[in-house]
Amino acid sequence: MNKFKAGILTLCIGASVASAETIEWTSGQLGGSWFTMSAGIAKIIETNNNDLRIKVVPGGGVTNPSKINKGRSQIGISVGPLAYLAGEGKDVYKNKPHSNISMIGMSLSDTKFHVIRAADSQYTNIGDLLTKGKDQKIGITKVGSSDEKIFSWIMKYYGTSYAKLKERGFDITFANVNELSSQYKDGMTDYVVLNTGAPNGGVIDMLISRDGEVTQLPNPLLSHLKSTYSMTDTSIEKGVYKGQNSDASTANSAAIILVSNKLSTQTVYKMTKSICENQSTLPDVHASMKVFDCKTAVQNRPVPAHPGALKYYAEMGYVK
Repeated sequence: MNKFKAGILTLCIGASVASAETIEWTSGQLGGSWFTMSAGIAKIIETNNNDLRIKVVPGGGVTNPSKINKGRSQIGISVGPLAYLAGEGKDVYKNKPHSNISMIGMSLSDTKFHVIRAADSQYTNIGDLLTKGKDQKIGITKVGSSDEKIFSWIMKYYGTSYAKLKERGFDITFANVNELSSQYKDGMTDYVVLNTGAPNGGVIDMLISRDGEVTQLPNPLLSHLKSTYSMTDTSIEKGVYKGQNSDASTANSAAIILVSNKLSTQTVYKMTKSICENQSTLPDVHASMKVFDCKTAVQNRPVPAHPGALKYYAEMGYVK
């Protein structure tokens, strides 16, 4: 190839990269399953679309709908109940209905509520911990995450709060999953609360390094989460984690891919097509995504489906 042709090729490649649409994807905490899932899906989309560039940044289930609604990010993950509350302007989004969010698909993965306890800790379920505990050490992800929001619902159910727990000597740490894992292993915290796909790498690391288990949620609490926040019953199966000698009943909130209404129909169509045509590889990114099925991705809609997603699903005969 002569220098002239090589120069033209370089210019064309440079122009293609420069003209690529850059999209910010707001995911979850560093070290959490959502960050892994988002990075993996972003790579699939980029591999199949030379004109799309996706930047994955940390986020949280509560804050992600608002980041997208305000235009700070254009795509992200949350959970169905929070997406619904955001769209309606309820709970933490009170009087601020999010009119700029829509969805690509629901039930991306099962997001299971984990309460990890060290083997030498005092209480075997979260109800006793929150109502009877004194001088306990709890780790939780930062405010703005779905983990922390669900924990706040649970505190409210048991008639307590951060202030009341601290009055009883509780040491409460807010950190990302990697930091919480290190603190659990070092004995700086005895309980860790996470809302995540199972298995979660951070939890695996915790329980390999320090004996413990994922505990069951009490049945009355499960019923409350189901009736009040549309969470569903599930379990973390025996053997998923070291020390997990029986199934642990817990609450599930299905992960949802949200997008900005300002993204074009064609852009969201291409992203949806890339995800669906590589659906079989999603469990390789994270095992929890084995439940995702494009045929039923918008069967339930806590927020409206984006026209670009509907265009692809209609072409495939999944919606009318």
